[in-house]
Amino acid sequence: MSMLKTLVCTGAFGLAACEAGAGSELAIRVYGEEFIESGIPASQFDDGWAVTFDRFLINLGAIEVSEDGASAALAEPAFQVFDLAAPSAGEGHAMFASEVPAGAYSATRYKILPAGGDSLAGNAAAGDVAMMKSGGFSVFVSGTAKKGGAGKTFAWGWQTATSYEHCESQAVIEAGKPGVVQVTIHGDHLFLDDLFSETPMVLFGLAAQADDDGDGDGEITQAELQAVDLRPLANYQVGSTGITDLWRFLEHLTTSLGHIDGERHCEAIREQ
Repeated sequence: MSMLKTLVCTGAFGLAACEAGAGSELAIRVYGEEFIESGIPASQFDDGWAVTFDRFLINLGAIEVSEDGASAALAEPAFQVFDLAAPSAGEGHAMFASEVPAGAYSATRYKILPAGGDSLAGNAAAGDVAMMKSGGFSVFVSGTAKKGGAGKTFAWGWQTATSYEHCESQAVIEAGKPGVVQVTIHGDHLFLDDLFSETPMVLFGLAAQADDDGDGDGEITQAELQAVDLRPLANYQVGSTGITDLWRFLEHLTTSLGHIDGERHCEAIREQ
């Protein structure tokens, strides 16, 4: 785990607070919630499938946390690879922590980028970190989907680069009272059936059908997803993105995974 972090105290009050130690520890954690750690049950899918993840890897970094409108009080430039499918008993996985002045830390930003040579291991296994680097993946998921007696496996990696800006974090630091900012990743967003609707369905059936229409071997591949033409479908709307196949649709959905402190929102900006 990287310990490269910067504590910045700005203004007369901030400097006095730092000098007086009138703050406490602010911890940064990342959590995939129960849907990633334990799986997405059939009750959450509109077509009755259920999904469990063997791995849910992300390359996360460039984190800055601040009081709203102020300069960053806590910054960590390094990137770490985390496997969010690993159990955390609901606590998420530690990234780093530092002492900060008292205040309400209501603004956070972070990035999920393709892993590179400087990416470190968060909680991910060394082999998975190497795989993320060699593939240049920002997000990689593998797992199993089931419905009745049918079963499908998948192992998909993407190289999307996403900045999550203006995240509405809600850590409040008081003297002797620590706080937490949680980067929250929503695994069910990979299976939404619309890129822009506020009320999308959660579906897996189209991906499963891609394998049935392909070689039918039970593994859903990138090539099979690329062969699915979305244009005749009433759902799977793509706006003006120009996306026409299911693989690129899922790729775009990877830029919507990030939230903050559970259900609170960030502005997602795709960099590529």
